[in-house]
Amino acid sequence: MISKLGNFLIIFFKGMLMGIADLVPGISGGTIAFITGIYEDLIEAINNINLNIFNGDIASNFKKKKIDFLLILICGILFSIISFSKFLAYLLVNFNNELRSFFLGLVFFSIIILYNSINKIKLLNISNLILLIFSITISFMIFNSPSFDPAITNWYIFLCGIVCSLAMILPGISGAYILIILGTYEFLIKKISNFSVEINSIITIVTFGFGFAIGVIVFSRIIKYLLISFKKQTFIILIGLIIGSLPKILPIETNNNLSFFGNLTEFFLNNPSSLFFIIIGVVCVNVFSRLKINT
Repeated sequence: MISKLGNFLIIFFKGMLMGIADLVPGISGGTIAFITGIYEDLIEAINNINLNIFNGDIASNFKKKKIDFLLILICGILFSIISFSKFLAYLLVNFNNELRSFFLGLVFFSIIILYNSINKIKLLNISNLILLIFSITISFMIFNSPSFDPAITNWYIFLCGIVCSLAMILPGISGAYILIILGTYEFLIKKISNFSVEINSIITIVTFGFGFAIGVIVFSRIIKYLLISFKKQTFIILIGLIIGSLPKILPIETNNNLSFFGNLTEFFLNNPSSLFFIIIGVVCVNVFSRLKINT
């Protein structure tokens, strides 16, 4: 039986993993939530946020509605984002192939976990196959969309927060890559790095966070409805979104299928150590998925 402190530490650790994933282009915090077995708890907890949690016994309501779980998870996410933004930027510059190979193994094996979690859906069923192909195509199109150079205002940062919240809710959709497409990734990383130094950085991050919170609350309700009413179909779409994100994790060209597979082969021939880091990613998925919590 896991102690209460042990339970909190596991939740905090899983939040840290989600925060780290959200900093890496191509990786989704939602994917990590699925890998670590807290996705449905996360969606439920977010949906329980309303004024009624302050009625009666607040402590009991926080436990019953999993608000305590959500708060600890958010603390873990924020801790990683604030603490590891510079370190991850360093790894992406100096150990890009190794880091991305690790995440490739992690994300690839998460597809198997997701598939097994719903009693092995019959993907060869025509309707299921159409949903899978559709979601793969949507994910692939998102990750290959050109970025643009907008005028960065507080309103635009607020909207970026709303759009980026999809990365928390939808596995396979990378919040960092969405920000790259929206032209605000480097801008926000710099602001996070200077969070405790500049008042403008604080205003920017709070504005982004406010938009992110609104987006999470709205989109989580949509996902909860889909999980209740169309669980298998929703899981098929989530699997497709993750599959569509795989080509973008490794730093290779994805202009077309032939060039992609050719470049993929060339990548591994030139970087044989990447296979080692992929295996580490797979092993870590097994470890993360076995860290159970009592919610």
